[in-house]
Amino acid sequence: MAPPPPPDILAAVARGEIDPIYCLSGERYLVDEAVTAIRAAVLAEMGAAAAFNQDVFDLKEKGVGAAIATAKTLPMMAKRRLVVGKAIDEVKAGDLEPLCAYAEDPNPSTCLILVADKVDVRFRAFQLLRKRGYLHVFAPLREQALAGWLRNEARTKKIALAPDAAAALAISAGPDLGRLGQALDLLALYAGARAITVDDVEDLIAETRQRGIFELTKAIGAGEVASSLALLANMLRNREPALKIQFMLARQFRQIWRAKELAAGGASRGDIAAGVGISPYFLDDVLIPARRISRAALVRAFERLFQADLGLKTSRLDPEITLSRLVQALAEDAAGSRGARV
Repeated sequence: MAPPPPPDILAAVARGEIDPIYCLSGERYLVDEAVTAIRAAVLAEMGAAAAFNQDVFDLKEKGVGAAIATAKTLPMMAKRRLVVGKAIDEVKAGDLEPLCAYAEDPNPSTCLILVADKVDVRFRAFQLLRKRGYLHVFAPLREQALAGWLRNEARTKKIALAPDAAAALAISAGPDLGRLGQALDLLALYAGARAITVDDVEDLIAETRQRGIFELTKAIGAGEVASSLALLANMLRNREPALKIQFMLARQFRQIWRAKELAAGGASRGDIAAGVGISPYFLDDVLIPARRISRAALVRAFERLFQADLGLKTSRLDPEITLSRLVQALAEDAAGSRGARV
């Protein structure tokens, strides 16, 4: 059973409600945000004694036992001690036993923060932490939620952000929240006192992962084999993982298929955009290929995408070769179906 979604840690900490243990994993930006808030609240209680009451451990190197021993130590001239343990997910299950015992009876005068990229909830230690309410897993935001997250960040930072610009930025720089946050800050500097617009996003965040996929899909949809391969080569040069490119292509083709179905049913542009789940500003990125690629070619495309996914995960063939063959075949199929109507 997956851990429940984390509570609003930031709000609880702001109220002075600090737990003795936090095991935080998942979306790095949200984890770091929680760690920063907890650390600031605990250190604020320490005052001048902060230098004597905080310790940081690399648990893979130092071991869990050392961190737990420090967590059991009473604070010096302060209300609370802060202990941060990094890379708890890189500790073997058998070496987590000191944490199991500590989770049953933690020191109330210590705040122990354990940080991970991803925890294995089959391990007894994490099961105990979950049972006690100390395990918090931050799931990555869904793409549909990124624009809302950006708008909230903009409000928090007092940045004026046009609604369409939030959607454009989510598509251009997402889904990594750290990257989105940096892009928002950069755009705020660029726009100055005025609101950030879609044009600002296009000007500053042009060479991005998602735009690259849009351009690649448009070239494939137009049957432009040479351009498609050149765009793919550029993405690979920028160290975009092959499996991620395949995944994003599959997602884009699913959107194209949905747009084709809705357009065939007489849906308006607004309804198509809502049905596909994208901003109307970017509708042509899926609607134009939808009009150009026949249903038969789309069916073949999904089979090719499936085989490429399988090959990237199981074959010893160079991933770049697998992707190049995929993109060439998709573009050639689209070229053969030019003129197809929705």
